[in-house]
Amino acid sequence: MNVVTNLAYRSGGERGLLDVMLPEGDGTFPVVVCIHGGGWAEGRKENMHPYGDLLVDMGVAAVIPNYRLSGTHAHPAQEEDIFAVLDWIVEHAREYRFDPQRIGLTGSSAGGHLAVLVGLKGTHPARGRRNYRLRCMFPVCGVYDLALRVAERPDRAHRAEALIGGPVSEMGAVERDASPVAHVHPDAPPCLAVHGARDELVPPNQSLRLVDALRAVGADAEAMIVPEAGHGRFMPGSDPPEPLGGRKVFQEFFRKHLSDR
Repeated sequence: MNVVTNLAYRSGGERGLLDVMLPEGDGTFPVVVCIHGGGWAEGRKENMHPYGDLLVDMGVAAVIPNYRLSGTHAHPAQEEDIFAVLDWIVEHAREYRFDPQRIGLTGSSAGGHLAVLVGLKGTHPARGRRNYRLRCMFPVCGVYDLALRVAERPDRAHRAEALIGGPVSEMGAVERDASPVAHVHPDAPPCLAVHGARDELVPPNQSLRLVDALRAVGADAEAMIVPEAGHGRFMPGSDPPEPLGGRKVFQEFFRKHLSDR
């Protein structure tokens, strides 16, 4: 495995840096963008290296970015950064032996939200053709309906409101733009939304809400609710590492959707 760290995908310091984890061999490699969590307000790319380890083991490259945080930049800065990462993959495809026509998205918590938001917007016909192809989304324990989140957990509204730049009651248009469920469409990439049944930080109804919305428009979507698991406790690198065979599910999902050219 070859790991290259702290590559700049845009100007602006350490929040515009990414890491690349490459399998052995000549490529070209499918790519998964792995997006860290932290309530949009904290977190670092290094947190997602365990995801990259699983991908590299199956011959898939991992691109793992930092992004601007809500304490200094409200939506759509985070989304814009992930789109900039996708453009960087295309621009550096030859150097790192990426296949931009085989890109997947994954993320944890806030990263799961961003993976789906970018996955849906990046494949919407209204945005026109792009020089990459987003094949699939594997979000983990994310928030996909911000208004529902704030209504159910007003004690945690500050996280969502920092993301959108104000109270949901005053930022309706921005809230909708930042909520993945507002962007579902029939051409959405296949999605497997994973959530812990005992997640008290972000309840699993967020993943069920996303999957219901995707299925309602005819998209390929499934929820995997992990018994006895809390927020992120079944992710790669957690202890125990994989109740319900989480690693196998993770790898088989990306193998299914990224293996063919």
